[in-house]
Amino acid sequence: MVQSSLSNILGIYTALWEFVISGTKYQHSQEFEVVSSVRSGYVVPEDVRDRATYDGITTTIPSDATLEKLINKSTVIIDAFLGDTINYAQYSEKRRCALNKVRGGVLIQLKHRPIISVTSVILTSTPTNTITLDVANIRINEESGYLEYFYDVSWPTLSVCTMDPTASNIIPVATVVYTAGYTTIPEDVKMASSMVVEELYKQEKGDMNTVQAYTLKNQKWAYKNNQSKDDALATIGLENAVAIRKLLRNYRQPMSLVGGPLG
Repeated sequence: MVQSSLSNILGIYTALWEFVISGTKYQHSQEFEVVSSVRSGYVVPEDVRDRATYDGITTTIPSDATLEKLINKSTVIIDAFLGDTINYAQYSEKRRCALNKVRGGVLIQLKHRPIISVTSVILTSTPTNTITLDVANIRINEESGYLEYFYDVSWPTLSVCTMDPTASNIIPVATVVYTAGYTTIPEDVKMASSMVVEELYKQEKGDMNTVQAYTLKNQKWAYKNNQSKDDALATIGLENAVAIRKLLRNYRQPMSLVGGPLG
């Protein structure tokens, strides 16, 4: 519990935690945000009201409770598109490594970015064959969610052959504990989330029906979306999906499309 006198100004704070395991002292740095209102998704109802251009959303309509439900739904939609949440949190993942055959090290692709810090990395080839890597020797590519360890992991304890792939078929699995995500939600994501909420509310009000064709006497008009809009609609399923997708595309998680060779 942090005393209110130490966090009475809105903004980002950093806490340094110290703990002891088997006589060894460890430190973990954790950032947290002090906000004026608690949010469960990427925005709060006031954000939606401020950004909405649909005249059905005002300062009082719909209720905050209704907007909260739509925000929760929008968050699920956005996370499905991005590959997972981009919120700041501590994660524990088991990832299949790629071997660095030149230096005998390993490369590890994580599921969340940007990486804030790495707490521990344990490589496992068999249940009884593990090695703990020194996180100080791990190079972190924060924005791509990628770890590189250049030291030899095939000696002395891990049964991995990094030079001759015919000698061993064991590729280690890394158990990684790390902190990643945005302590402050980017404005692009806030705008996209507000737009999704707006479109969801328009759907509920029945204001998203599109005219496919109409006839006046002997004249007929028809409308067809371009391929880009059809693709975006198929991906997100909402009007304004092209703009929403553009706002979110820089925040997709590293493995949002496929599992990739690292599993």
